[in-house]
Order: sequence, then structure tokens, then C-alpha cells
Amino acid sequence: MPQGEKTVTDTEIVQWMRETPEPAFTTAEIAEKFDMTAEGMRGRLEALRDGKQVYRKKPTSRTVIWWTDSDHDDSALSA
Repeated sequence: MPQGEKTVTDTEIVQWMRETPEPAFTTAEIAEKFDMTAEGMRGRLEALRDGKQVYRKKPTSRTVIWWTDSDHDDSALSA
């Protein structure tokens, strides 16, 4: 798995989450899709959350689920 170098853009991550039929994902599911480590993807998702492009909920101490607000338009991603 790639380490250190971004091989996928933030826009690609958010776009995939929006276009996939499932409403929410685990960190591991997203990491697997983009051939990244869960740790690396977690950092990317946290940064996207800080930018309000993705949202998260931690229903248990070991589980985090992520989703996007599909009502937002893609113009927020080009900043």
C-alpha cells in the first residue's frame, strides 16, 4: 500500500462516497477502495471532516462511520 505520497485526491474520496449507494462507510472500507492503510485514510478523513466535507459518528469505542452530506454541491471541493 502506498505510504507518504497522496495517490488519490480528497475530491476523489468525497466523490466516491457520494456516488456509492451505501449511506455510510467504515474507515477500513474506504481505505481498501483506495488501496491505502486504515491509518493513512483516517488522517485524510479527519482532514476532510475539519473542512466539513465528510461527517463521522463513533457509535462504539472501536467503530467510526463516515458519510457525506449529499445536499452539498461539488463547488465546495474545489477550494
